[in-house]
Amino acid sequence: MLLNLYSVIALAALFIFGLALLAAAAWRPNVKKLSQLGAWKQYRFGFPTYALIFLAFDMEMIFMYPWAVVFRGIGLEAFLDMLVFIAILLSGLFYAWRMGGLEWE
Repeated sequence: MLLNLYSVIALAALFIFGLALLAAAAWRPNVKKLSQLGAWKQYRFGFPTYALIFLAFDMEMIFMYPWAVVFRGIGLEAFLDMLVFIAILLSGLFYAWRMGGLEWE
């Protein structure tokens, strides 16, 4: 009974998806829609640098959260390991800062 219900829902979803594909195929672009309005704008290279630094510190938080939850039971060795982990990340941030990777031109 449940399998029949899922098959009806799957067929309805496929039908709706097919109608959407037909509607997209019927779309006819004109010259105004195909114009390259801002194609020659200069791209600022600072955005990927900031994104990578954000991802590095975001991953740091992902690793630190479970550590903080069980902090009392893991002891001094795990605390020192986390300090080394944070020191490595901060040294990377300091290096990027000193090399001018965080300068906004």
